[in-house]
Amino acid sequence: MDVNGDGNLDLLSGSYSRQDRDMAGLFQVLYGGKDGTFRRAAALNGSDGHPLILPAGRAESDVIDKICTRPFACDLDGDGKLDLVAGNFRGTFGFFKGEGGGKFGPEATWLQAGGGPMGVEMHGDPFLVDWDKDGDLDLLSGSAQGGVFLFTNTGSKTAPAFGARQTLLEPAGHRGGDGQARFGDSHCTAPASDTRVWAADVDGDGKLDLLVGDTITLYFVAEGVDEATAKAKDAEWQKKQQAHMGTYPQDGDQVAQAKWQEEWRKLNKERGAFVKEEMTGFVWLLRQK
Repeated sequence: MDVNGDGNLDLLSGSYSRQDRDMAGLFQVLYGGKDGTFRRAAALNGSDGHPLILPAGRAESDVIDKICTRPFACDLDGDGKLDLVAGNFRGTFGFFKGEGGGKFGPEATWLQAGGGPMGVEMHGDPFLVDWDKDGDLDLLSGSAQGGVFLFTNTGSKTAPAFGARQTLLEPAGHRGGDGQARFGDSHCTAPASDTRVWAADVDGDGKLDLLVGDTITLYFVAEGVDEATAKAKDAEWQKKQQAHMGTYPQDGDQVAQAKWQEEWRKLNKERGAFVKEEMTGFVWLLRQK
């Protein structure tokens, strides 16, 4: 994306939170040069010279509106200037109006949809595209719980307005399962949690397809253990884990809490004798029919 309009591609990113002051996810930009290189990352400032920061939507102390930012640059209101739409930890979407030349208004407003705040269930990741081919930009997003969601622009190219959230792909937890331990990845047939979305006509049939990234923890039988034994031992371990979770000291006793944490670490290490785990992710292609 050419953020500052100099003809060179730039890299735009959000961040979880700055570390030197109050919690707030800055927007970072790496400005590109003609030779394909990029300058060092710098905070993206508003037209007032200060870093762009999403506001606290409910109370100033409620930081989840301001952290884990995920920006998307596009001309949402059709005035020929790039705007900034940003997701956050809560799952709502902030809008910074573009002023041209890579500058943005310093104050964000929250996008509305269907008569209320536009949002998903935590970790909104906006992608704007003309999904329904009516000439204006619609909003797609994944979420922490998974799934793919669509907010159709019911307004126009120059006066956007959004309808209620539609579900294009159900979150992984809503698709059911038998509750049994599964090893390997052969059971992975659809995106899991922490989904991120990109839309493109991948197969050239004139229809937008979805590329969906996810996060998943895979489990494998430990070396020297057969699958039946691993399942049986893991079922016992799950019971021990649930029992231990119910014993966390709630009275603020730090010594007792430290002891609980140590027992928790030992319990997790114990599981490694029969089950190994690996956190990974996939990119799924969902072709539009």
